[in-house]
Amino acid sequence: MKTINKPENNMGGLIKIWAIPYNTFSISGKTVTFSSTENIYQIYCSPESMDFNEPLQREVSGIHYNTVINGFTPKDSEELQVAIEYLEPRKWVVIYIDGNGSYKLAGTVTEPLRLTSNLNSGKNTSDRAGCEITFAGTTLARAKFIDNPF
Repeated sequence: MKTINKPENNMGGLIKIWAIPYNTFSISGKTVTFSSTENIYQIYCSPESMDFNEPLQREVSGIHYNTVINGFTPKDSEELQVAIEYLEPRKWVVIYIDGNGSYKLAGTVTEPLRLTSNLNSGKNTSDRAGCEITFAGTTLARAKFIDNPF
């Protein structure tokens, strides 16, 4: 008999995300190594704004996953604009750490993720102003648990 046990604790949400150029890493088992860290972006997102979703999609051609990582980066700034302009046209994999302290790698060399963003100032001074970001892509495998790569 196989059993899925009740976890001792289960914290939701993501803590940090890193965008990794899709062709600058290798993975062996649970160990990720980088050929260069020059263009890795650690992206600050407001607490409790990040989430990860990986719904399974069944098609005639087989199973795939619609991988989506969302977050909110507060405040419009020149630094953010330069970063978004660099990130949006390129391909990425994303490493994240979740509320349980687990690191996962989403996307692969052959199935990278793409960034889209939506900058919003809000209408009122009390509104949330900043940039909603989404890394998304179709993958043939679920995000992989990895050891701390940093």
